[in-house]
Amino acid sequence: MSKLRDFAPILIVICCAAVFGTLLMTGVIDLNSIPTLVEHRPVLAVCVVLLFFIIKGLSGVVVYNALVIVVSLIFPLPTALAINGVGTAICLSVSYWIGRRTKTESLEQKLAEHPKLQKYFSATREYGFVSCFAIHLIGLSMEVLGILFGMLRIDFWTYLASSWLAIIPGMVCFTIAGAELRPGLFTPASS
Repeated sequence: MSKLRDFAPILIVICCAAVFGTLLMTGVIDLNSIPTLVEHRPVLAVCVVLLFFIIKGLSGVVVYNALVIVVSLIFPLPTALAINGVGTAICLSVSYWIGRRTKTESLEQKLAEHPKLQKYFSATREYGFVSCFAIHLIGLSMEVLGILFGMLRIDFWTYLASSWLAIIPGMVCFTIAGAELRPGLFTPASS
């Protein structure tokens, strides 16, 4: 029972993923409906979008790239870039703090049983910035990595800076791609 309590934050994430996944799959929550729901209400739009970034950090069921594109469909490009940058930091922070709040004694015991695996985790702790940056560049789930780095007790600011820097180039590309999809944003050149 105590091992189950050790991983309570992770179990909460799994439950959130199941609930939000079900809501997305049944159409109760639909990212495509956000632009029409928040039309002409920019403050509400920002709040809804940041809520989705929090949900993404909690559950992982919201597709990050889709969320970034939706933001660029709602807001002008510079604003969309700023909102996506802040939202990315929020998403990374939520998953990190879930891992940080998880008791790691069980993880430490498992690593002690596997010295080769423990060597890699020790190296990740030692080279925090480079490890976080490189692993996020691979493109693995940002929530799983956030929980893992939180459990490894990597310094928060090191984790946030390195992860954000690794993710931001893709975020910028998807934001620009989404802005290109906005109807009426660009008029065809006259001949």
